[in-house]
Amino acid sequence: MILKTIVKLIFAILGVSLFAALCLWRSPPAARAFPDNCGLHPSNLFRNGSMAPGHTTPYGIVSSEWEPFVLIGAPRFEWVDNEKWDANGAQYFWSDSVAFDAGIYQTVGGLQPGVYYRFRIGYSHARLDPGNAKNEVHPSMGRQVGVDPLGGTDARSPNVLWGPELFNSGAGMNPAELTMTFAARADKATMYFRGIFRGASGRAKVWFDVACMEPLPAMPTATPVPPTAKPIPPTATPRPPTRPPVTKIARAPSATPTPTVTTTPKPSPTPTVTMTPRYARPEVTPVPTSPIGLNADTLTGLGTLSVTGAFVFWSIGLVLWRGLR
Repeated sequence: MILKTIVKLIFAILGVSLFAALCLWRSPPAARAFPDNCGLHPSNLFRNGSMAPGHTTPYGIVSSEWEPFVLIGAPRFEWVDNEKWDANGAQYFWSDSVAFDAGIYQTVGGLQPGVYYRFRIGYSHARLDPGNAKNEVHPSMGRQVGVDPLGGTDARSPNVLWGPELFNSGAGMNPAELTMTFAARADKATMYFRGIFRGASGRAKVWFDVACMEPLPAMPTATPVPPTAKPIPPTATPRPPTRPPVTKIARAPSATPTPTVTTTPKPSPTPTVTMTPRYARPEVTPVPTSPIGLNADTLTGLGTLSVTGAFVFWSIGLVLWRGLR
């Protein structure tokens, strides 16, 4: 009687284990609104965020939908597929020992003024090859991101808000310094991804891949920037009419008249409009709170463990069942 109860219990556990295994095996992980590989995600506001091959420029090959900018030096731009995050390759530019300050930019339209947006470069490296075929982290190599909230395309413009420089760092995946949040001030904005090389012996190399941008509707709408006050043109000072020359006649000396002092009215001072400063601020990537991430590998492992356990219980039940016969 006790053995029959044990057998029934084992078969019940077997059934539950198989059911759980099938559920875990078939259920995909929950999709996030803005996943790490967002270069290919439909919600990405960047065009060609995955840096697929593009077009020829005076500086070399640049990924489609992106344009190069060069502030210092003359680095060579190339599209490569040897250092990348997804199958579409990456943007790469380099120089042999000669300092440079350059990068790529893209203007994104359809923005709503006052709404906050966040963008980042998800995968990037700035390394120096001193001649030993090894790409090393070096203090002369840095990266930086910036945004022109008015949509201009001049990286030297004072309208560009630059984030912190990231030098001498091996961080390649989503470094917080290369993420920025800004309030749109027009219906378009231009985002810059910048590589800086201060000069050293060797080949300086910069890679950019997985560019991502999204709106942040949960953040409060920013206060619109007041328009710049136009200076009031000066009013012309009236002049007395011209008189015909007067013939001077010699006369006896007389008392010297007291000169009349004419006070010239001063123009009213032009009112100065104080503009509220606006800054793009780095966005720190939040630390996950869950100790176990329910990704594909975790779910597959749980499913495999459940199937294995089910077969173990099935084998034990089969042995006990035969012992009852």
